[in-house]
Amino acid sequence: MFKFFISNDTTPDQTERFLQLNAHVQDLARSVGVHPQDLDVRAMQQMNLISAECLFSQEAFAAALSHVALWGNVAQHQTAAHVFESNAVLCANFEAESTRILASLPQDWDFVLWGNAPGSTIQFDVLPELALFSGAVLPPYSARGAGALSEMDVTSLAFPLMATQSVSGYAISPSGAEKMIKACLPLTSTTVPAPNPEEGGVAAQTLQQLMSLHYSTMKAYVCVPPLCMADAAAPAL
Repeated sequence: MFKFFISNDTTPDQTERFLQLNAHVQDLARSVGVHPQDLDVRAMQQMNLISAECLFSQEAFAAALSHVALWGNVAQHQTAAHVFESNAVLCANFEAESTRILASLPQDWDFVLWGNAPGSTIQFDVLPELALFSGAVLPPYSARGAGALSEMDVTSLAFPLMATQSVSGYAISPSGAEKMIKACLPLTSTTVPAPNPEEGGVAAQTLQQLMSLHYSTMKAYVCVPPLCMADAAAPAL
């Protein structure tokens, strides 16, 4: 499987940091992210990639379309791939453990979340249709920072993923890419759950929020504990 990380030309230091922290992972391929200043929103609307009602910032549009471009690549070439934000740090045994996890899943899996930002809320089935976990997954190593994860071996389990609005790294299959493209495009600010449940719903402002609406209808999974996490010292694209 290809392993893509998204970064743009304006953040060379961040790209260098990503490669240094993940030097233990072979064949990482840079996918040049869409630069916000180069994005023609009107043209994207005419291509039905962005709706007129979408409230995303220019930066959020660019980040979203950077992922969508990779989904199109996966769907076109019918080859699954890993996708990482430029602030993701992967565990020392990522290649072996991710391969083991994928081999344990049904052959028609769509999406596997390898990790997100520490402290992010996530929902997954501990026992399908019997027990739902909803909260933050904070493995012991998260307190030491993402950099420590690159030197650690992690043994994980995959659970059916229901929802999360944070994504640092994932695997996506051709069927998953096709489903995400169909579900998330054109980008729009539909109502999504607010971070505080008491606040009800809010208008989506990121691709991750839109993605979260569809995990429960796909063959999506999350690894616990995570195999990657966001590096707090470096923002995402």
